[in-house]
Amino acid sequence: FLSIFTTNILLSFAFSRTGLAPPPKHIWPQLVVGGQEDPALAHIENNQRKLGKPYGDFLDAGTGIYSLRWIAGLLYRYSDPKSPLAFRSFVAVTADANFQRDVQAKAEELEIQEWGSVRLGNWAVGYHGITGEEVVCENEMFDTILADYLVGAVDYFAPFYQDLLLERLARLLRPGGVMYLTGLNPIPEKASGVADTFCRVTKLRDACILLARSRPYREHPTDWVVRHLEKSGLDVLDVATFPRKYNYGKIKLQLDEARSTLQFMPDKEIKEAISKQIDNLDDECKKVCESIPNGEFELGFDWVSRPFNYSLVDVYGKF
Repeated sequence: FLSIFTTNILLSFAFSRTGLAPPPKHIWPQLVVGGQEDPALAHIENNQRKLGKPYGDFLDAGTGIYSLRWIAGLLYRYSDPKSPLAFRSFVAVTADANFQRDVQAKAEELEIQEWGSVRLGNWAVGYHGITGEEVVCENEMFDTILADYLVGAVDYFAPFYQDLLLERLARLLRPGGVMYLTGLNPIPEKASGVADTFCRVTKLRDACILLARSRPYREHPTDWVVRHLEKSGLDVLDVATFPRKYNYGKIKLQLDEARSTLQFMPDKEIKEAISKQIDNLDDECKKVCESIPNGEFELGFDWVSRPFNYSLVDVYGKF
């Protein structure tokens, strides 16, 4: 309730300053405004304000429901072309047909479909003989590019393509444009104290995904990302990190993901043994979280990287 109330206050303040008509009130609770729910997105918005650059034509290179809700929040606040942060249009790309359907439906629900498009495409197509689909965003350029947890997802949709993805996105950045990458630093093999419980959860989840004959996402550390951004001709202006906290609710999401794979495991005995292991670890995690202050612990961090291509700076460009 507090989050919805705060969102309404922020939106009311924003539109009172711009003079624009606010979005329908039934849409307000769905908008991610000012990154208040996500410190990484808050960092991006703060950076954009400091730069004084418009969002312009915006590419969400690895879209999902959450990032689209954030885009909608930006659109409703900055659709005035006179705004210094003016948001002109968006393209949201996903390699998953089900995601495309869901994100398109959400765009229509948020009443922003006329401002952009939700496209199905794989960033690997067009590289080294990979064919079969249309090349994504060919001959297009964008003022702002967001790769929100995309590097980690690429191992599922286009294995071993992460480095070339960064090169491709760099070519889509308009002179003077800004790119933002976000990600999760890899969960360690083990950790001290109660945090080690979550390390075991992630190992079990990934084992279940592999036994179900699929591929888990693979997150990358910031030094890997910075190295490959620089190889793509980009200079990394800054990397911000945000500690990640886990409670039982967040842990259970990962355990439920593991449970969802059981139906795809061909061996009945393995399926039954792993199902029991998931239940046992679930009980252990619940007890651990009940035993610690506020029911949560800290492990690892999310990161935001802001690369920039100095060869693409226009005469008035800022960075």
